[in-house]
Amino acid sequence: MRWYLVLLMAAGICLVVSANPALSDQASESVFKAMDKDGDGKITAQEYLAACKRGEEKCTEDFKWFDRNKDGNVPLPEYEGKVKK
Repeated sequence: MRWYLVLLMAAGICLVVSANPALSDQASESVFKAMDKDGDGKITAQEYLAACKRGEEKCTEDFKWFDRNKDGNVPLPEYEGKVKK
């Protein structure tokens, strides 16, 4: 839940979060699409940093946490794998 809230804040999106720690598919996809500015199906470090409002150092750390395979991109399945834990 903690990372979901961070992502919502980073993306500047306001959603009502239920007590359920698992994200709905629709909610996680909405946050993902808001950050995927070019619509290519993945969030780049630049897209994440542009949306993140927590300071460059913390945002860079957050992005590295999402980028499981360390290729510099976070596709929807990789993103959902982290936020739905």
